[in-house]
Amino acid sequence: MPQKDPIKVYDARWEMDEFSDDDVRRLFEAALTYGRDLGADTVTLARDGRLGAAHVMELAAEAATRMGFRLFVCPEPISTPQSYFATLSVSREHPSTMGLTITASHNPKQYVGVKFTVPVVQAIGLDCGPQGGLTRIRQIYHSSQKFPGRSGGQRHLLDVGREYADFSMAQAGIGPQDLSGLSVVLDAFNGSAGPELLAALERAGVRVAPLHLIPDGRFLNGLPNPTSRGKMACAVELAGRQDCSAVIGVDGDGDRIVFGDRRGILNAGFAAIPVLRACGRDDQSGQSRLVLYDPKVNPPALLEWRKLDIQPVLFRNGHSQIKDHMQRIGALAAVEESGHYYHKITMGDLAVSCENSLMTILLFLGAFKNQPTLLDDLWRLQEQVATTGEFNYRFDDNEIRDRALGAVVDCLADDGAAVVTHSSDGIDLEGTLLSKGVVLNDDVVTLTPGWYRGYLRVATTESGVLRSYFSADKEQDATRLEKQTRHILDNQFGGTAVD
Repeated sequence: MPQKDPIKVYDARWEMDEFSDDDVRRLFEAALTYGRDLGADTVTLARDGRLGAAHVMELAAEAATRMGFRLFVCPEPISTPQSYFATLSVSREHPSTMGLTITASHNPKQYVGVKFTVPVVQAIGLDCGPQGGLTRIRQIYHSSQKFPGRSGGQRHLLDVGREYADFSMAQAGIGPQDLSGLSVVLDAFNGSAGPELLAALERAGVRVAPLHLIPDGRFLNGLPNPTSRGKMACAVELAGRQDCSAVIGVDGDGDRIVFGDRRGILNAGFAAIPVLRACGRDDQSGQSRLVLYDPKVNPPALLEWRKLDIQPVLFRNGHSQIKDHMQRIGALAAVEESGHYYHKITMGDLAVSCENSLMTILLFLGAFKNQPTLLDDLWRLQEQVATTGEFNYRFDDNEIRDRALGAVVDCLADDGAAVVTHSSDGIDLEGTLLSKGVVLNDDVVTLTPGWYRGYLRVATTESGVLRSYFSADKEQDATRLEKQTRHILDNQFGGTAVD
């Protein structure tokens, strides 16, 4: 039995030399056994463009066919959102379909991993999903269980690229050439989403100036994460030189998006406003629409959401957990300040909660086309808020990290900040939310001059790492909070700043 496993909170993720082929094969065998226990008889298999993905895909395909599954393989690199669409598409004919996407998202080039869905396109995580989701897969992985072969395994190639584009454009209400006159810089960071986004945007009439378009798992320009500090600088500068209307960046597997223009990059809470307005355009119920937000979304953005008759619902970070909770409460959408946008998506009788980055981008650009002052309006809102961006520190061990976190919390509590670790309905935020001068309830967002809000959490995929983020009423307050926090983490506990 393996002594360690690659399973994290939201998915499986590991460095390429960390596990043997036998270990990785056993991970897939455990996942497929779990899927079969749920009634799955069909598997979709997709990958992004990172270095280790093709080999891991081969191991997964071998395991699925040997164990007797009907297998649909997307052999070329595609985005994670397109992989979810592929699983949804196959589920129309084969409703008991499990999805496996080989990706390590925005992690460095030496990482690889897997995201899992069970019927129907339900994301799973630790203690999230039927029978505990990844917790159950972990139990099977570490058991003495054997995985005998079965007859009937079939392998089919699958290409849904054009269908994905058609579907996403229809969902966004965008037809060919509808967005003519718009020009954008698209930085794909050599991830898998670049070609599919470029093709669809050009079909919609957008003039695209591409950066780092070709999938290249070496990620020669560094971490493929558009939300990291300075990562969008080249795109912003190019927008100014080429007189482009907007800037868009996506991460390594295309499920994380940033929006902006030659002035810089918008906070996701503000960028979400036109997307959420468009998502609800066909809703005639007159009722508030539920939209999940993570603790980093700034309060003034939530105030603007309320003006759209949207009911913001505080929830923890975590892709699988967010999508699961969306399904539970019937949410229209969800937004994370890290650039993740989630939608309730229907295809015939099937309804799922997942990312569709192409649809999100088209909704944003469609709103911009209809409202030429949109970016000016969003920048006026953003100028009301100062944010630090996320800054991370690594410590020698988790015990030191936890003491450092406690020291920051104590310092801000002494300053009068309220400390919150659970949402109003008792859900663990998996971190600590600190607020001063902020009152949020179902109907009212109240901000006192000098307000601030911070969120600190431990990294779920890296040992000894603490992540911190602040938003504030004034730039000097955001600067003070960051300086104060860095002093505690660095000088008092010997932390090292990391990307």
